[in-house]
Amino acid sequence: MRRNASLCMAAVALPWAAAQAITPASSPPLSPLSSTALASATPIPVIGARTGIDKVTGKPPARLNINGLWAKGGAQWNLYLLALSELQALNETGESSYFALAGIHGFPHSAWNGVDHVDGAPTNVGFCPHGELLFQTWHRPYVALFEQILVARAVEIASRYPPDMLPEYMAAAESLRQPYWDWAMNPTLPPAATRINMTVRAPEGLRVIPNPLYTYRFQRLDVQKGFGGQLTQYPQTIRCPGSGGVLNNATESNTLLLLSARDLTGSVYDVFTRINTFDEMRSSSFENPHNLVHIRAACDGTMSDINWSAFDPLFMLHHCNVDRLVAMWQAIYYNNSMFTGSTTSNGQFGTPQQTVITADSPLKPFFRAPSATNDNSTAGGPLEFHTSNTVANISVFGYTYPELPDWSLPAEIRAEQVRAKVNALYGDKAGDDGATTLETGPLNRMGKGTTRDYWVVEVSVERGELAGRLPATVSLFIRGESIGRMTLLGMPCEGVAREVVPVQDVRVGNGTLKDLDRGSVVQYLKGEVGVGIRGADGSEISVGNVPSLGVVVIDMEYAPRTNQSSFPVFNGKVTRWPVEVRQDLGVNQTRSWRREVVQRLK
Repeated sequence: MRRNASLCMAAVALPWAAAQAITPASSPPLSPLSSTALASATPIPVIGARTGIDKVTGKPPARLNINGLWAKGGAQWNLYLLALSELQALNETGESSYFALAGIHGFPHSAWNGVDHVDGAPTNVGFCPHGELLFQTWHRPYVALFEQILVARAVEIASRYPPDMLPEYMAAAESLRQPYWDWAMNPTLPPAATRINMTVRAPEGLRVIPNPLYTYRFQRLDVQKGFGGQLTQYPQTIRCPGSGGVLNNATESNTLLLLSARDLTGSVYDVFTRINTFDEMRSSSFENPHNLVHIRAACDGTMSDINWSAFDPLFMLHHCNVDRLVAMWQAIYYNNSMFTGSTTSNGQFGTPQQTVITADSPLKPFFRAPSATNDNSTAGGPLEFHTSNTVANISVFGYTYPELPDWSLPAEIRAEQVRAKVNALYGDKAGDDGATTLETGPLNRMGKGTTRDYWVVEVSVERGELAGRLPATVSLFIRGESIGRMTLLGMPCEGVAREVVPVQDVRVGNGTLKDLDRGSVVQYLKGEVGVGIRGADGSEISVGNVPSLGVVVIDMEYAPRTNQSSFPVFNGKVTRWPVEVRQDLGVNQTRSWRREVVQRLK
């Protein structure tokens, strides 16, 4: 199986000036009514989309589920496809083109919006801080910037419709926001992203256009080839390429995503119910299932390589959902909705390695809007960067999500309503017997009485020991059957990665681990859990060659939730049992004490 080159090996940095020197394809002309956000002026402040906000209540439009937006169709769907299509056709050298916006994340490792490389920063990565606390907050202004430019283009397109359609299309454009793909609820590709062509009602009438959600075609292949790696052989973004020249194999993508359904839903529900401060997201966060989606949706394709991933049209749908999950989490844990500690950075294109990071650190390259005392055009001073604190509340960017109640409600009422939404979306996917395939039910069950045990297996590894083999997947197995995994993307290249895998629904005989006494669970997991690691080339990596690899069985005590709008309550009592790291034991191996444990369940 082909794999892309690891980001932890040497990469090519392409200066922006060199990229601009190559003649681009032509772009559609702009109407005189175009928003100034569509121009190439520098700097571009990130303010989000400001249209469609209720003038009386101040309520902004909601970002919608891509599947619902597609099913409804109509003016807003037409405008979304047309705006995305025109954005992709813009001259790639413009700073508000699709190419330039995608290039902020990874390739071409170049300055954007006047923000350049700094001394001490790596040259083989883009601006994105994967594997850091800033991961969640950095992507918020990134998606908001994309949305800001997309909506401005949709408004311009709407202005071209005939007079009898103009009011409907202008209203639809102004309330348009970037849609999201809820892969934790629907772990298959959005159907709209799997069609080669789309029929839309354009200003001039019905048209069939190449589906902008299906792929992005690079305009300047000489620039693209300078990126290096296997993906340079394709003139467009790809997903799970197959035999016969198939570049987007939706069947394979969906098969892999469905195999990950339990991991995705379980990980999301685990973060919602167990992590109650932003600082705790250093070890368990929505980044973990996010990584799995990058790999499973793409196989060997564009999304699997962090340097390339933002060029795939799935990227913004995917990261809009990550932002949605974070926003819902922040509404629930409103007293701890931003981290307060500090950490050190692995380094990005605009940030030196070992920089001390706090919630006031700049989220480069995203500028804030000018103010009376900080106005680049009148006062002569430079614009300030957004920080995690300035983007902590999504209201600053002019959008909301369907699951978020009105901001005017008391904070605890909002939290209660969002908890109920989380339970309905991700907790109730398993019944009271915990017998469904997704099996997120144990924490979701209501009841009173004694505390219960919540079992997880923690896996950790130093990324540097996998240098040249990233992206990689560290999977946990019991007798050859996967019970969960930690997915490592191509960056960062160093630092300890850690993830906890909920396991109490692992089946043993006619029951599950939660049906056993504590001693039997510990004995079973310590004796049965094996590890398998696959590197970037798809080959198996011996666990003996990864000395930092650690596996720990953890028991956390909790009290069950009491109603539909509550979560289980963990009492802070945690017990840990280190596990001998061994290669996956395989389906044909068994142990005598294992048979004894199984007998207890019969």
